[in-house]
Amino acid sequence: MIKDLMYFLDENTEFGIQIFESEHVDDKYIYPGDAINYKLESAIISLYDIFRGLVFDDIDKYYKEIGHMPVWAYHAGLDSDCDISAEFFSELILMSDIPDLYKYMYLRDCEFLVATVQNLYLAIEDAFINYYKSIASFKLNKSEYRDLIKSNGTIVMISAESIRASAYVETYYTKMYSILDVLCKICYEMQYLRTEFNSYQKIKSADVLWGIRKKLKINGVENTLFEKCKFISNIEAIRNEIVHNGTWELSPKIFVRIKEKTEIERYLLFPDMNQGHLSTVKNRRHFFSSGKKVNDILPQIHLEFKTRLLKTINEIKRVYFTED
Repeated sequence: MIKDLMYFLDENTEFGIQIFESEHVDDKYIYPGDAINYKLESAIISLYDIFRGLVFDDIDKYYKEIGHMPVWAYHAGLDSDCDISAEFFSELILMSDIPDLYKYMYLRDCEFLVATVQNLYLAIEDAFINYYKSIASFKLNKSEYRDLIKSNGTIVMISAESIRASAYVETYYTKMYSILDVLCKICYEMQYLRTEFNSYQKIKSADVLWGIRKKLKINGVENTLFEKCKFISNIEAIRNEIVHNGTWELSPKIFVRIKEKTEIERYLLFPDMNQGHLSTVKNRRHFFSSGKKVNDILPQIHLEFKTRLLKTINEIKRVYFTED
């Protein structure tokens, strides 16, 4: 069964979310532009294959030997269901005499980077959906706003619901930026791939973050996340404000618009931007004069980010794998 997710956008928008409910699958959310999700999920998974092909020349040998690798080599220090301590893990490494163990462990550490991108992608998808759910799910207490509801106007709500909605947007931006960080690690690792495996060492990209991207072959490629453009600059600016200064605005607010005694819209406002930076005067960086709504702009951002991510992964394959 498909039903609409009840939330409020203005009457001019074409964006909407539906819930597909079935006893055979978990609830699934459907919205315009989500067809790219299937291509993107497949592309992210392909990064595992790229790393495997770069590290192992003989794939048949890889699959033959992988079954003989100990569980601790693949899960200790990476998964919570492996209860080996760091000290015991170090001892196991020193005691082991398994051929190519360090090579397999290196690949596993590279695969962890890919898994991180998968998790972060799912996190931004979750934050995107839950933003709209959060502004739709609460019931307006009409007794508190009786005078306004009898007329036309806009109610400004400062509540747990507004903080929750704001938190989803904040999470969305911090997770997007984290994907930029991890993609830098992946590209750096592929570009400066380790070729000697005499010991277990830190991956070369361990300390690499987004700021190191200028050293990468892929940097500057158009339509990717490595393109120098206002879209990426906006992500950087908003994420840095959230991380370093902590909040979307002084008091997060949901605006509820009333027309003829009926709610027709609920929304958060999007901050004013100027050439990829938050509009700023001295200490003030939270201006909202443009009237842009998160409801309207977030679907555009979401689709463009995913489109650029897909293009980025395709370019990673071309630059670091097929060109060689």
